[in-house]
Order: sequence, then structure tokens, then C-alpha cells
Amino acid sequence: MRYKCIVSYDGSSYNGYQKQKHDKNTIQEVIENVLSQLFKEKIVIYGSGRTDKHVHALAQVFHFDSTIKIPVKNLLKAANEMLPDSIQLKSVCKVNETFHARYSAHQKIYLYKIKRSAKKDVFDDRYYCYLKEDIDLNRLKEASRILIGTHDFKNFTTNKIDEVESFVKTIYDIKITANKSKINLEFYGSGFLRYQVRMMVGALLVVATNKKDLVYLQNLISDKCNEKCSYKASPNGLYLKKVIY
Repeated sequence: MRYKCIVSYDGSSYNGYQKQKHDKNTIQEVIENVLSQLFKEKIVIYGSGRTDKHVHALAQVFHFDSTIKIPVKNLLKAANEMLPDSIQLKSVCKVNETFHARYSAHQKIYLYKIKRSAKKDVFDDRYYCYLKEDIDLNRLKEASRILIGTHDFKNFTTNKIDEVESFVKTIYDIKITANKSKINLEFYGSGFLRYQVRMMVGALLVVATNKKDLVYLQNLISDKCNEKCSYKASPNGLYLKKVIY
């Protein structure tokens, strides 16, 4: 029996989503421990992807298999009673065994939240990237259009060539909304490399604050450019918003 789950989590206190050999403080580790107790057997979950240390998720997706049948309503209720407040299942359903949380995904949406303030707020510090500099929104939108499309994003990741099938990814859209105090960027893509969203945000912000020009961004996605993006936005403003199948 294969179960598909959607989970939201506050990643502030965790060292990323993926389980690690020498670190029990991960989202995957906590969820697997709870499910293993409920099913009374070792459960291994498979996520739609990884999120970095301190990154959040509004709707991360994972699946797992078990020979034991538990009604999904009961499973949802029991799991949420056992999980910490920082991790909560939003839904559980049974799916066909051909479904795979990672390989069946067609598109992912990431949200990046920025607060325009020189002073940090103790209640917002974990959930926003703070930006002290003045930002040119028109320039930000112009710069974002450079990244839309199918490009080689090898300069926007720390992935090595033997770690991924391809550095070529498609950004379908980048939506920017803003008011006087906050800016939200939504990235719609076929998939994302390690740190890709944070590096794209970092590059967009240095252009939008007039520290770099648009050519800098254009060069980074050029096939002939071997210069890595040297700007990486903080993880606390990043959220995995949705995975589309």
C-alpha cells in the first residue's frame, strides 16, 4: 500500500529536510520516527525534493509504503497528535504504486519572502529575508524576466556535474508582488538544483539594488560563462509552496 502525504513545516529549528547519518534533527527523521511508531514497522519516506537548513514548506509532498492498512483519517489525526507543532500533515491519501513523490512531479513552486526594513523583528526574523537597501521594483521585475525560460543553471548551484542528470531547467514564470514593507517572489519551475532559488534571489537583489547591472545576470546564464553566482539569499525567507503532479 502506498500513501501520499502533504506536509507543512517550520524549518527554523531543523537542519534541513533530508535525513543525515550523524544528525537526527531533520524533518525526514522526525516524520519517519512517528510513522514507524504508528505502523509498528520501519517506515522510509520519499520526498518530492530536499529543502535546506532553516527553509520552510507550505506543502512538501512525500510517499511511503506499508503492508499495514490504516484508514487515512485515523492516520492523519494520530500522526498530527504525535508530530511537533513545527511539523504538521495537511493530507494523507492512498495512491497507485506507480506514483513517486519526486519523479512524478511536473512542476514546483517556491515562495521567497522579503521584508524591507533595517531593523529585524524578533517574531519575523525566522520567516523573512531582511533587506536594508532601497530596491528598484521595476529593475527587479526586468531582471526576473532574464531568468524565465529554459537555461543552463550550472552557475546557480553547488551541485557537481556527477550529482545531477542536467543543469538545464525551465523557469515558467516569476511572479513579484510588493507593498511598502514586503516583497514576495514566486518561482514556477520544472525543478530546481541545490541552492538554485536562493542564488537566483541573491542575483536578482544585487541587480535590483544597483550593485550589479543586468549584464551580470545575463552572463550567469550564458553557456560560455564559468563564473558562479556569488550571492545566495538567506534560507529563512524560502518556502516550498506547492508541488504539481
